[in-house]
Amino acid sequence: MESKLALSLYLAYKKLQIHFTNLAEQMGLDPAPLSALMKLWCQDGLTVTELGDKLSLKASTITSLIDRMERDGLVYRERNREDRRVVRIYLTEKAKQIKNNFPGFEEYIQEVIKGKFTPEEQETLIKLLRKLEATL
Repeated sequence: MESKLALSLYLAYKKLQIHFTNLAEQMGLDPAPLSALMKLWCQDGLTVTELGDKLSLKASTITSLIDRMERDGLVYRERNREDRRVVRIYLTEKAKQIKNNFPGFEEYIQEVIKGKFTPEEQETLIKLLRKLEATL
């Protein structure tokens, strides 16, 4: 049977998800908090809405995720003084320390695919995936 685009993308996504889950478990985390931490490591102090948008999560889902992360000592919430409706999420020292021991998913995947793609193939794949993302 000829491979189709959607199926190929789905299968690649599932395999990446397995690698991400394995990496999260090595760090003693679940995948969802690790995803949120990665976004906050890039930009600490995101609003709840911004973090939810970056993770493509609904308001109720992001709220429960932040509740769990706060309970686990990874983040804390702070209300904006000018507009109390705005709540920002900040990393705790514990979360910052995790980053110091975190290889990064990019580096992890680079190691997994090492020797399987030429640098040119990797660049082509990145360009095509970005084009696909912009199209969808």
